Amino acid sequence: MTTVTQTPQTDASEVPGADLSRPSSYYKPGEHHAPENEIHRLRQQVAASWQKEVRTLREFGLTTDADVLEIGPGPGYITERLLEEIPDGTLTALELNEDLIEHARGHLTPARPEQLTLVQGSVLESGLPDESYDLALARLVLQHVPHTPDALAEIHRTLRPGGKLVVTDVDDALWGLLHPQPDLPEFDEVVKLRIQLQASRGGNRLIGRELGQLMKAAGFTDIKVEAIAISSEEVGLDVLAPQLNVRSRTAAMVAVNPAAQRPCEVTADAMDEFLARPDASMMLVFFMFSGTKPAGDAR
Repeated sequence: MTTVTQTPQTDASEVPGADLSRPSSYYKPGEHHAPENEIHRLRQQVAASWQKEVRTLREFGLTTDADVLEIGPGPGYITERLLEEIPDGTLTALELNEDLIEHARGHLTPARPEQLTLVQGSVLESGLPDESYDLALARLVLQHVPHTPDALAEIHRTLRPGGKLVVTDVDDALWGLLHPQPDLPEFDEVVKLRIQLQASRGGNRLIGRELGQLMKAAGFTDIKVEAIAISSEEVGLDVLAPQLNVRSRTAAMVAVNPAAQRPCEVTADAMDEFLARPDASMMLVFFMFSGTKPAGDAR
């Protein structure tokens, strides 16, 4: 396992030099050099983890008649699965990125016309009505938000008293496992560079360790957490392999930091060799948190 140490950051404003003018550390429209690769990665990521995620969502309070707010649906692959889980409910999907929401519009076909509403906007200032949702899902989103406490406050506002917030996110100190473990110090360097790049753009790839405290500070109670581990022995190495597409995922890093080019190239070649091994095995790890907006809490 790659272990990375860095002082946890509760807010991007604590990161020296962070660009807080960005509403998200995720790619802006047109910024990714190969957007089709990113869309494929997101599709495969959902294919790998959904069965475990939805089981946990049900345990955390998702019901078939829930009014759900999905924050950051991206191209709509989780949205598609959520619609199947709430045949008697509704889903509002709030997405900042214009390209991704257009992809979702073309991809999604709800069972009922009134079942799905797509909204372009930011979780920092959504414009959505107060106390309108039974459950909000922020999946791999808060790591990208420059002011996480403000985002959590906005989600809190939109939930009905007794409503649930579920957050799925990462911590790069516990991102996963490769076996056989490559002897590759450049890989550790690339992980550190990715953390630094996202922090410079207002994000936080170490947010997993902070989520419980952040949710509690935002007024959520009954905080729970589950680890979601996905193994290549379960889903197939081909499903997880796009997560190791170093060339695609580090182009932005190299563009702003030419010194990153060599470790990225060395790591990309090593990942190609690793994925070609007949005995290659990998595991990814996410964390799912839930919290409840207390009954009677309308702040």
